[in-house]
Amino acid sequence: MWTLAVTALLWSAPAAAQVPSTQGGVTATVPAAADEALEAQGLSLLERSDLTGALSAFQAALPLREARLGPDAAGLGALLERVGETQYHLGRTAEALVTFQRVLAAAERRDGAASPAAAVALATVGLVLLDTGDLIQAQSTLGAALARLDALNPAGTLDTGVVLFGLGRLAVRQGDDLRALTSLLRALPLYEAAHGPGAPETAALQETLGLAELRLRLTLPARQHLVAALDTVQRRYGPDAPATGRLAAALAVAYTDSPPGTQDYGQAMTYHRLFTRAFFASQQAAFRTLDSAGKVQFNAQAREQFTRYFEAVFIERMVDEAASRPLVREAFDSWLSFKGSASALENGLSALLSRADAPLRAQVQTYLDLRGELATLSTAPPLTVQDAARTAARLGDLHARIAALESALSGQLGRFQDTLLPGRVTLDDLQAVLRPGEVYLDYVWTDTNVFAYALTWDGRFEVQWLPLMGKLAATYEELRRGAEAGQSLDALRPQATFLYDMLIRPLAGTFQGATSVIVSPDGPLNFLPFELLSDGQQPLLELYALRYVPSGRDLLRLRRRPPATGAGPAAVFGNPAYWAAPAVQMPAPPATGARSATTPAAPTEPAATLSEVLRGTVFAALPGTETEARTVATLLGRDTRVYLNAAASDGNLFALTSPRVLHIGTHGFFLQDAWERQALPDPMLRTGLALAGAQTAVSEGDSEGLLTGLELAGLHLEATDLVVLSACDTGLGDAVAGEGVAGLNQAFLSAGARHIVLSQWKVPDAETAQLMAAFYAEYARGTEAAEALRDAKLTLRRRGLPPRDWAAFLLSGG
Repeated sequence: MWTLAVTALLWSAPAAAQVPSTQGGVTATVPAAADEALEAQGLSLLERSDLTGALSAFQAALPLREARLGPDAAGLGALLERVGETQYHLGRTAEALVTFQRVLAAAERRDGAASPAAAVALATVGLVLLDTGDLIQAQSTLGAALARLDALNPAGTLDTGVVLFGLGRLAVRQGDDLRALTSLLRALPLYEAAHGPGAPETAALQETLGLAELRLRLTLPARQHLVAALDTVQRRYGPDAPATGRLAAALAVAYTDSPPGTQDYGQAMTYHRLFTRAFFASQQAAFRTLDSAGKVQFNAQAREQFTRYFEAVFIERMVDEAASRPLVREAFDSWLSFKGSASALENGLSALLSRADAPLRAQVQTYLDLRGELATLSTAPPLTVQDAARTAARLGDLHARIAALESALSGQLGRFQDTLLPGRVTLDDLQAVLRPGEVYLDYVWTDTNVFAYALTWDGRFEVQWLPLMGKLAATYEELRRGAEAGQSLDALRPQATFLYDMLIRPLAGTFQGATSVIVSPDGPLNFLPFELLSDGQQPLLELYALRYVPSGRDLLRLRRRPPATGAGPAAVFGNPAYWAAPAVQMPAPPATGARSATTPAAPTEPAATLSEVLRGTVFAALPGTETEARTVATLLGRDTRVYLNAAASDGNLFALTSPRVLHIGTHGFFLQDAWERQALPDPMLRTGLALAGAQTAVSEGDSEGLLTGLELAGLHLEATDLVVLSACDTGLGDAVAGEGVAGLNQAFLSAGARHIVLSQWKVPDAETAQLMAAFYAEYARGTEAAEALRDAKLTLRRRGLPPRDWAAFLLSGG
C-alpha cells in the first residue's frame, strides 16, 4: 500500500529543476523536488501517528536525496535522522543504530570529528546503544560525546544535558547510583535552562534523580525532586496518568522510609491514595490490550506498593482508630478491586458465552477452541522430525493467536461490567451478596506480614495486621504434613490452635451470630485447611460451614449471576479404563487404594510435552470409584448418566452441556518439580485429570485421556451447580499472588461451574467413598453444598476417622 503511494507521488512530482544522474552507464534525470515531497509526505504521516507509512516515505526519499546532494550532504544527514528516529519509535532499535552510525560517519567526513554536528551524532549513537543494552559500548560512546561537547562549550548546552542524562540512566542500570547522581545533578540545570523547570523533559530527569537519591537514602533531596516531577506530571497529564502513580508510589516511600524525625505518615498516606487512584485508571486502560500473562505481570509490579499502602493504613489506625475508619474501608475496597482482577476475563468466559452477542460468543468459542488445540499439541509428542517442525510452528502460531484474542476480548470488558466485574469492587458491593449468618474473610500475604479483613452479612467490619513470624509458615507446613500423614486431631491441636490464634482469633469479634465462613486466601494460605484450625476446644468445622473463593470479585460474579436454567441430567464418571485401546497390549498395573498417580523420577533432559513429562507414571485401576459412582448416581436420581470404564472418556465428558451435577472419580495430577515447570511453564498444562486411555497416552505418546486444566476450562458448564472432583491433589496448582490458584479450580470456574469440590492431598479410596456417600445423601435432600460437605466431614469425624480422610476436601465457589 505504501509502496504504491510513494510511487504515485514520485511520478506526480514536478519535472522542473532536474540534475543529471548516472545509473548503469546511462545518464538520467532526477526531479529535484521529489525527495522533498516524499519527506513532506512522511512528516504528514508522522503527524497522523502512521510511523510505518512515514518510514516508507522517508526511505523512498533517501536515494533521491543522495543522488541530488551527495552522500555526505547535511541535507541527507537530516533525512537520515528522520529515518533513524522513526525506526527507533517503531522499536526497530538495531536498524536505528545502523542509520545513526551512518549519520555520524557522514558528519565526521563533512565537518570533522570535533564539530558540533559530529558530537551530537556521536551522542545519538551512544543513546541508542544504551537502549539496545550494550552498556559497555554505550558508556564509551557517551563519554567520548561528552568530552567533545565539553570542549566545544565548557558551560554546557542542552545537548550536554542530554548526554549527561543518558550517562546517569546508564549508571543506574549498572547499579552505580552515586555515579548516576554526579551526571544527573549536572544535567538538571541545563534541562531547566533549556526546557524550563516545569517541562515534561525536566520532570523525567527529576524522577530519575529523585529515585537514585531515594536508593542512596538521601531522603530530603529525593522528596524535593520527586515532588517537582509529580507537580509537572499532574499539571500536564492529570492525576490518573501512569507517571502520576509511579511518582506517588516513590514519594510514599520517601515520606515513610526516612531518618527518625523526618517521617510524615500523613503525607505518605496522601501519596498512597494518589498511587491507588492512578494505578486503577492505568490498569483499566492497560487491561483493554493486555493478554492474561500481561495482566498478571502488570498487577505483580504493583503488589509491593499495595502492601506498603496497607501498612500505612494500619499505622494511621494505631494513631487514631476512629478517624482512620474511612481510610481502612478505602484500603479494603482497593484490595477487593485488585485481587482477582487479572483473572476477571478468564473466570468469566462462561458468562460471556451465555450473555454476549453472537459475534462475541463466536470469538470466545474460537478462543476456547484454540486453547484446546494448544493443550492437545502440548500433550502428545510428535512422531517424526517433520511433525516436530510443524508442531513447533503451529504452537507458535497458537500462542500468538490466543494472546491476540485475549487482548481483543479484554477490550470489550467494559460492556459487561455487571457480568465480569473488570472495574472497581467495593465493600458495600460485597456485603450486598452475603447471606444471613455469613462472614467473609480475606487475607493479604506478604513476606513479612499478613493483613486480614473480615466483613459480616450485617455490615460489621474488622481488620488486623498480623506480623508474619517464621513460625507461622513452619506451623502451617507441619499441620498439612501431619494431616496428610494421618495424624489425629488431638495430635494436630498445637498447630491448629497456634494458627487459629494467628489467623482467626484477632477477627473473632465478627463471628458472633455467624453460621458460615467464606475464606479468600492468599499465597500459601490457599493450601491451608481452615476447618482444622481450633480455638483449643473445637475446630472451625464444628462451628461453621466453610467455603473458599479466589477473590471477593469471584464471589460477586457468582452470586450476581442469574439463576441457572437449562441444566441437563447429572453425570457421573468412575473407574476409567486407563489402558483403553492400547496400540500394544500390556498388562494393567494392580489396583491402588489412593486416587493419585505414581510419578516417575526426573529425566536427564526436560521434556516438551505432557505425556513425555508423565513418562513412567502409573495410573493404577480404581475399582472403588466404580462403586462410588453407582452410589452417587442412585442418590442423584434415575436420570443420572453414568460413564464407567472405557465410557469414562474425554469424548463423553466434552459431549456434555451443563449437567446439573458433574462427578468425576479418577486420578488427578499436578506437576510441580523444577524440571516439570521448565518443560511445561504454563501451570494449566501441569494439572489435570486422567480418563480412559490415559495410561496409553503416557506409554505410547498419545493425547487422549489426559485432560489438562487448559482443556477443562473449555467445558460448557454454565448451568452446572456442582462439580465434584473425587480425586487426589485436585485443589493444588500454582498460587499466583492476588489471583488465587492456577489449577483445576480456576479451570472449572472458567467453564461456568458454581460450586467445585476438590482435594488438597491424597485420600484413601474407601474413605473417599464414605465421604462422597455422606455428602451426596445430604446434597440430594436439598442441603446447600457447603453445609452438605460439612455434615459429611462431621460424619466421618464421629466415626473416628482422622483429618486425612475428610479435611482434604474443600468447596470452592459461590
